[in-house]
Order: sequence, then structure tokens, then C-alpha cells
Amino acid sequence: AYQLTRREGPNALTARAVAKELGGSTQPIFRLFSGMEELKLAVTELALTTWKDCLRERLLGSAFPYLTIGMSFLLFARDEPELFKLLFMRDRVSDGSCTDYNVNWGIPLIEDSVKVDMETARKLYERNWLYCYGLAVSIATKYIPCMSECTMRQLLVESLQGVALQLNVELPTIDQCKDI
Repeated sequence: AYQLTRREGPNALTARAVAKELGGSTQPIFRLFSGMEELKLAVTELALTTWKDCLRERLLGSAFPYLTIGMSFLLFARDEPELFKLLFMRDRVSDGSCTDYNVNWGIPLIEDSVKVDMETARKLYERNWLYCYGLAVSIATKYIPCMSECTMRQLLVESLQGVALQLNVELPTIDQCKDI
């Protein structure tokens, strides 16, 4: 089910499609899971683990974790577009997975790395996250095809610098050519 979703997207996840993928019937699915909703939840949890593992690996030794998270988000959209869609392009309010933690987890990273108060960090976060999210969706849906990592990095840095300038915030020096 995970591989099917990864390859063909969340809408491809049906009992028949999983049975075909397994080369058998739907009976094993319903023996292991109470229904398709439980299977879909398991696939979503595995996709979330995949995203967190990618993120954790990139954060090791990061000089600017907030930008590293944004870059990881863009790369996940590029490298795993169907898993990205499953995790980040669905109604998260209705399914109960959108919490303050999910929305605001980047704010403390900005406070620490930029040395600003929480309100300024929130403004930096919100304005940049909307930009990053829009760019990631454009990458995952192939609206913007073939964007290089260097271009992604440059766009993220320029966005953060632009918002920081608007808010009169001095950022630490960010080398656009190095991994962030």
C-alpha cells in the first residue's frame, strides 16, 4: 500500500489496487486492518516517518535549521511528490491533524537562529512558510518542472532576506552556495 501510494498517489489506494499489487485477493488486507481507513492511516504514518527521517538527516550539523527545514520540504516535494501530496495537500483541519504545533513549530528555530522576539519570529515564519509551501506545491505538482537545488536554496534565502528587510530584522550571514 505504501509503495502503491508512493508511486501513484493517495487516490490510487484502494483494496483492489493493493490486492493487485500483492498478487492476491483483498482478504489479507481486511485480516490485518479493520478497513481501508485504518490502512490509509498506516500508510500516512509511514509517509510521515519517511519525511521525518529525511528532515532529521538534513538537520545534522545545519547552521541555519529553519532554512534547512524549508529546503528539506522542497526536496521532499521534488523527490517524493505523491507522499508530499498525501501529507501536505489534504484537508488537515477536518482530519484533526492540524494543530498549533504543526503550524508553528518553526518559530522557536527562528527565535534561536535570528535572535528575535517571538512576535517577530512568528511574522518571519508565517510569511516565509507561505512562500515555501507554495513553491513546494508547485514542485510536487510539476507546475514548476526541473528546479535545481541551487535555485531552490537561492529562492528560500531571498524570500527570508526580503521579509527580514521588511521587518527591519538583521539576519546572520547566509551562504547561498552551501547546503542549508
